[in-house]
Amino acid sequence: MASNYDKICEENRSRYGTEGAKKSGGLAAGLYDDRTHFIFELLQNAEDALGRRENWAGPRTVSFHLDQNKLTVAHFGKPFDEGDVRSVCDIAESTKKESAIGRFGLGFKSVYTITDLPEIHSGDEDFAIDEFVFPKKINQTSRHADETQIVLPLRSGDAALGLDIIQGFQRLGPGALLFLRNIEEINWSDHGGASGFYMRNPPDILGPNVRRISLIGHETGQDEVDQSWLVFHREVFTDEQNPAGRVEIAFKIVPPKESSGRWVVQPLSTSPLVVFFPTIVETHLGFLVQGPFRTTPSRENIPPGDAWNQHLVAETCTLLGQALVWLRDQSMLDVSVLRCLPLDSGKFSVGTRFRPVFEAVKKLLKTEKLLPTSHGEYGSATEVKLARTQDIRELLSPKQVAALFGANFQAWLSGEITLDRAPDIRQYLMRELGIDEIRPETLLPSLTREFLAAQSDPWVVKLYEFLSGQEKTLRRHLDAVPFIRLDDGSHVVARENGKANAFLPSSIATSFPTVRSAVCATPELRQFLISLGITEPDPVDDVVWNVLPKYQKDEVDVDEEAYTQDIQRILTAFSTDSASQKEKLRTALRDTNFIMVVDAGDGKPYIAKPGDVYIATDRLQQLFSGVAGVFIVDNDYACLRGEDIRDLLVSCGASRYLVVEQVASALGHSEKERIRREAGLERASWEEAPDELAPFLTGHLGMTMEA
Repeated sequence: MASNYDKICEENRSRYGTEGAKKSGGLAAGLYDDRTHFIFELLQNAEDALGRRENWAGPRTVSFHLDQNKLTVAHFGKPFDEGDVRSVCDIAESTKKESAIGRFGLGFKSVYTITDLPEIHSGDEDFAIDEFVFPKKINQTSRHADETQIVLPLRSGDAALGLDIIQGFQRLGPGALLFLRNIEEINWSDHGGASGFYMRNPPDILGPNVRRISLIGHETGQDEVDQSWLVFHREVFTDEQNPAGRVEIAFKIVPPKESSGRWVVQPLSTSPLVVFFPTIVETHLGFLVQGPFRTTPSRENIPPGDAWNQHLVAETCTLLGQALVWLRDQSMLDVSVLRCLPLDSGKFSVGTRFRPVFEAVKKLLKTEKLLPTSHGEYGSATEVKLARTQDIRELLSPKQVAALFGANFQAWLSGEITLDRAPDIRQYLMRELGIDEIRPETLLPSLTREFLAAQSDPWVVKLYEFLSGQEKTLRRHLDAVPFIRLDDGSHVVARENGKANAFLPSSIATSFPTVRSAVCATPELRQFLISLGITEPDPVDDVVWNVLPKYQKDEVDVDEEAYTQDIQRILTAFSTDSASQKEKLRTALRDTNFIMVVDAGDGKPYIAKPGDVYIATDRLQQLFSGVAGVFIVDNDYACLRGEDIRDLLVSCGASRYLVVEQVASALGHSEKERIRREAGLERASWEEAPDELAPFLTGHLGMTMEA
């Protein structure tokens, strides 16, 4: 039996008055910026009606058909009863449970953006609603016995209305079905032939609170849409522990490319908060959040300070943690999932709606093993590190990293998390979670002698290969790293004070410190070591390493025979064709007391550096005879006589002529000029003595002494 519409009209007229009803209804209808918002409201009503129709095995479809003059909406939800009639004719009354989607009376008023006299045909009820709140009986339509029809005669004189409604349908897309549990299909059509349908397949149950939902859709002139979503849910309750629905999060997923592969999460570029249908609230997450949030009257926004909404955000945080654990256990928690998380603190500033999600994720990643590692496992932020390059991940095992950096290190993070491939994730991990990134320039100073000595020969080979592939600018960091492994297993730096500390193995046995053959067995390894100044030993190296050290002590004790052999080895080395090796020898000789000399004053023997001695020419010996403190090469040593040794000594700083030292003079200009002229040295000046001055003085003084 139909409701008593006249009685309801009388009650509403008594409650609102005719003018009050118009005013209140008009305000309610004017809440919506988008005049096609009514499509969502009608879908919400249909979803709730189907949910209230227990054990219904018939169609779960909602259909929209647009004629030139009206829009007809049909579904098979629970037929209207008097309570529903009263609710839909009220401004705020509702017969819905707390877990239902929306408010029947207020939400339905959104249809007044396109019509002035909506009609409802359901069960025994056939009525139109006049002036927002006054039902009146109308003729029954042709429909199925279990069908509900809502007919909305279009407001006349609005040429754009039909196009707006079609665009409203198109904005639905398959995603409109994602969080619904009762509607399985939505279809629409218009009198011009355009149409669309969206369908939700029965969900695949993957766990107690996990479902995979497949959606398909097609619109006239468009390609078919096929979407898959991984949806997690968590039941929520009021303070009185009454069921209030569920919070849900949905990750968009794409199927594996191979039959044996895993589904892959695809981050969303935009993610409006969903209260069964999208609101205008952007979550800035890479997945959708849905729940029975308390909305503003227009249902487009949510009050941020509302206690119930804050409770639902907290429940969402808990659900997200459960979802991440599930994804990890299914080996689906990869870099694409991390991209879905709240990474940019600027979008989740303190006091904003979803800041709790940012904080909850940060805590989870620090304490739970949820970060993907390079070996397909997972670790917490305290157990992992970033590696700047793949070479570092391949070079250092977790045990080695722990030994180097003293950390509770378990694994390297996934190689997909780099500055180039995932800069946002890398920055978040370093800035928010305090995870270190190991780079070549930070690694090298940590390579201690003790650590290197404990590594195997094959690992040292890997180290050399790693170092050889680095930029040359990194080479300066090697100066203090004792990474050269010698035959005896000890380690030294490559060079010290300009001198190589080791040599490559050669075809002859030597007493030099030699690089272990196992770590320089390939041409590439040898070339790397050569680039560091480590070469096979030659006569120059023999002198530098084996001869000169005995003369660099505080006291030199060597007999004449050994000394003669040493001088011969020095002469042999000095004959090298290599300019760099000759200079290397010359530099070493200049700093070594290896020349046997006598003091010209008392004839006592000494040993001196080349720069402190004179060659033992007859004229210099006569010139300095009896002059104390002047060192002259000791001619009693046959090995120090002859032009070859003299040339070597002069090359290293010894002098064949008198060493001229410029001093200030008190003579006047004319006197200096006269002296220069008489000496035949007109070109000499205060600033620079001529090249021939020293030999001239030596020869002149020598001749004077002979006379």
